[in-house]
Amino acid sequence: MDIALSWNVARAEGEWLVSSGDLLLGSALASAVMVSLFTDRVAPETITTLDGAVGISPAAGASGSRTNNRRGWWADAWADSPIGSRLWQMERAIKAGQSSVPREVEAICQEALQWLVDDGVAQSVVVAAQWSATNRQAVEFRVTVQEPGQVAPQVFLFSWAWKGL
Repeated sequence: MDIALSWNVARAEGEWLVSSGDLLLGSALASAVMVSLFTDRVAPETITTLDGAVGISPAAGASGSRTNNRRGWWADAWADSPIGSRLWQMERAIKAGQSSVPREVEAICQEALQWLVDDGVAQSVVVAAQWSATNRQAVEFRVTVQEPGQVAPQVFLFSWAWKGL
């Protein structure tokens, strides 16, 4: 068991769930998935072809100007692999009519969750993303995690909405 977390799409932030003044308990796997997806991972020095296709540039800040701020967790400097995801880089992605945006979200999420497979927490992780049918400013994505020894996979649904549009 772990502290229960909930993703608030409108505010683009995670929240601890509280009831009657107490923190609620939730799934350790759900917490690991949320922390992996919604913690800022350090931006790479160079971008991939898919990054460039959606308008991501290295260390692109929310203001749109290139900065030297690659974000990420300070302790990643000493880690074998960084935690979190690069979803924050999608803030400046070109959204209108881009079918490559959901593919980039899938790639970013897969990268962030690969540690679950590498560490044996999951047998497999599959991410599928699409533009929201109800909100043209959001991408919805499904994360399916198959744990070793379990018959049914766990499925997590998320949405990433762009601010200020």
